Amino acid sequence: MGMAASQARWISLAARKTNVEYEGQQINQARTALSNQTSELWNKLYHMEVPTPPSTTDFTKTTYAFDIGDSHKVITDIQDADYTDSDGITYNKYVTYSSDVVEYTGIRATNSNPQVQWVEPTSDNPTGYYMIGTKIASQLKKNEPSEDEYETYVAALDRIAIDWPESTVAKAWKAYKTDPDNSGIWLFKDNNNEMNFVVKGSQSEVDTLEYCIKNQSEALHTYYAINQTNKKTISKYAVVEYDASGRAISIQLEKSSAVYQLSTTSSTDDDAYNDAMNQYYYNKQVYEKKVQDINAKTEQIQTEDRTLELRLKQLDTEQNALQTEMDAVHKVISKNIEGTFKTFND
Repeated sequence: MGMAASQARWISLAARKTNVEYEGQQINQARTALSNQTSELWNKLYHMEVPTPPSTTDFTKTTYAFDIGDSHKVITDIQDADYTDSDGITYNKYVTYSSDVVEYTGIRATNSNPQVQWVEPTSDNPTGYYMIGTKIASQLKKNEPSEDEYETYVAALDRIAIDWPESTVAKAWKAYKTDPDNSGIWLFKDNNNEMNFVVKGSQSEVDTLEYCIKNQSEALHTYYAINQTNKKTISKYAVVEYDASGRAISIQLEKSSAVYQLSTTSSTDDDAYNDAMNQYYYNKQVYEKKVQDINAKTEQIQTEDRTLELRLKQLDTEQNALQTEMDAVHKVISKNIEGTFKTFND
């Protein structure tokens, strides 16, 4: 091989070797970028919150209750407290409890289309009376029909006046107390055997018997009083004692020396638990889908990386071959140079 040809070959090999090295650098940069993408995916997977199923204990509520006589008290809230009263008793809790309280309550009944009519006096009924539908009403008179029953009427009307102070009955009852002989209050027993009270009034006074006679389509309100059991909420300071397990076992309310034993019941909110479980299943599906997507992207990146790694090995082999050939050409050039200078030296 001539000097010029050897030099041209060496230059060609050097150019190819430079291209191989450049392509290798590009591949290494691409593999670095893929490695960064993989790291980002694994960091994302690492910081994902793994869904955990709900526990029934999170939806189980412990309820305390105690009895005072025949009255059952259910505690709805217990708050920490540090209160000392004037007697020097220190209370550690502030409790709220509900209690069934029997109360005398005034009730208003609505009689739609009552068909009120006045029945004129007869020999059998010299005073006359009002008919309210099929019920006969009589006028309220002191100590009639008996003193005991009259006292019952008084108690009922007192209660109605408290609960319905703006009613015609309450106003008439106030006037009656001033002048019992001029009573405008009438009474009758309804279908539930409750004694109802109503006012005679005038044809211009709404919600009265005379007004309904004139206006037969108007509703008539009557009033009665009954014993009702109402649930009331009460809050008080208390001394609450606990056992070793942390369960409340007794309670002493403020301004009382009595200590009541606490009963315990546990109840689970099944609807809330089922909702939480459904949410867990949904979150689990979302989590698994994200994991699958990350794994799929990671697998794709690894496939690309393996392809680049294989190409890099090919370039490494090619570079070694080029280097070997360049060394051989270099030897030829060196011999040509040595031979040329030897000829001139001779």
